[in-house]
Amino acid sequence: MNCLSFDVGGTTVKYGVVNEKYEIILKDKIPTPENEEKFIESLSAIIRQNSSIISKISIAMPGFVDVQKSKYLYGPHLQFDINFSKLSNFSDYEFYLDNDGNVAAYCEYLLNYKNKYSNLIMLTFGTGVGGGIISEGKLLRGRGNAGEVGHMLTSNDREVEGDGGKKGSFESSVAASVWTKKCIELTEENPDSEFAKAFANKNVGSVLFDNTLSLTNHESAARDEIIQNISNGLLSLFEIFDNEAFVLGGTMSSEPYDLIKFIQSDINNRYKFPSRNFPEIYIASQGEDSGIVGAAAIAFNESN
Repeated sequence: MNCLSFDVGGTTVKYGVVNEKYEIILKDKIPTPENEEKFIESLSAIIRQNSSIISKISIAMPGFVDVQKSKYLYGPHLQFDINFSKLSNFSDYEFYLDNDGNVAAYCEYLLNYKNKYSNLIMLTFGTGVGGGIISEGKLLRGRGNAGEVGHMLTSNDREVEGDGGKKGSFESSVAASVWTKKCIELTEENPDSEFAKAFANKNVGSVLFDNTLSLTNHESAARDEIIQNISNGLLSLFEIFDNEAFVLGGTMSSEPYDLIKFIQSDINNRYKFPSRNFPEIYIASQGEDSGIVGAAAIAFNESN
């Protein structure tokens, strides 16, 4: 039987019916409701519309969840709690709930790396930095919300607050929003540079990692600082989890340019790993449907 999956964001809720081959039978989206009552009403209506073809419901949420109580607790982009047991005919379906970073990591692992690695960490670069950790082939959840790698305190800049509200956090120095902000600053300082013209054309922060561009010394220094901050975070995660691979995703995954090459070069130049190999680094491949497919994958592979 099929799974009805929801991928909830701060502005949009994407949903779809997914079969056991991870094929999306149908999909759509709605604006993110503004409070719990409207949220339950909207999702209940979608459930009723698809009730004859589903046996499972799985929801990926942008923040902290209490899986045991079927509750969403809090996130910076959705700041009200939701009790999903209030959903229409809740007990008629197998219900699954998880953090969106976990869902994205599980999707990439199951569909691309399951037969190659057992230990994988995914990082999603957007307004902040999300994450999910696969340990020995299973999601590492801790008490329920492990994997919030963007909240690590790795930055020397204690004035900048990250998406999770912590000053000096990993995401405050490496999120995709930081790339874009830096690109805007560099363009304003030198609007006639080759880089500035490329950014004006592409309007994506990842263009900073385009190795074909001839950057000024100041532009190169800005790029290198971001790369070193990313490398430091990956190295810290590697030392803690001894993972075999990193997968980098988020809004930049469609246009990553030479991000991986810059990270690998920086790590190789600054660090040595006697008797060990630093993890392989990949760009996420599942795209905008990863939340829908990943939520279904959790429902099909984990038992309540």
